[in-house]
Amino acid sequence: MLRLDQAEEAIREAVAKQQTFVVFGRCTVKYQGRSASTLADGERVLIVKQDRSVLLHRPFGYEPVNWQPPGCTIEVTASGDHLVFLAARARPHERLAVDFSDIKGVGAHRLQDEAEFSMHATEEEMKRAVLLHPQLVEEGFRPMEEERRAGASGFIDVFGVDAEGNLTIVELKRRAADRVDVHQVEGYAKKVQRELGRRVRAVIAAPSLKRTAAPLMKAHGVEFRCLTPRRCRDFLAKEQGLDKFS
Repeated sequence: MLRLDQAEEAIREAVAKQQTFVVFGRCTVKYQGRSASTLADGERVLIVKQDRSVLLHRPFGYEPVNWQPPGCTIEVTASGDHLVFLAARARPHERLAVDFSDIKGVGAHRLQDEAEFSMHATEEEMKRAVLLHPQLVEEGFRPMEEERRAGASGFIDVFGVDAEGNLTIVELKRRAADRVDVHQVEGYAKKVQRELGRRVRAVIAAPSLKRTAAPLMKAHGVEFRCLTPRRCRDFLAKEQGLDKFS
């Protein structure tokens, strides 16, 4: 546990150096501005980023209990057995005051991050891309159903026919396919084959295949198609007339 005067010095230094810093400690909180709120005594995490945005988190949940947007004016004062952290804005007028009675630690660092953020497709979006652009699986593939029930085994992502008229089931994965996925799609194929009395191809479309899954696929006649979430996302972007998703 840090002495409050040590914590004050560490926070002041982090503010002066425009660092991202984190404070762990016991505090009460008062906010005045667009509304008003108070938070009684408890142990919490205060995060101040390099753009002077402020987040106060409780020890559970992902959303902050209090926050301030970028551009805050920050003041910190240690007096007696309390350290008061104040984040304020002039327009609109807002004040977030965090009153620490003890501080367990302060960590600070100047972070570098210039990477472009790209969010790629979920499995649901991968399925939508395949339904709109079946050639993502293979040329000549024609989807007939989505989420077709395969008995008690579950639901087939995409059910259709290939270029030669063979029934084909496609299981989509946004991560490397493993042995469990092979058994899953093989079970679907057997169920549909018994139901319809026709040969059924089983295909897994995923970004990659785990090494342990490859021999099992060969043994059970399950086929693999390389299909990444990003490629699906790109096709969906073109469909909506966008250059990219971010």
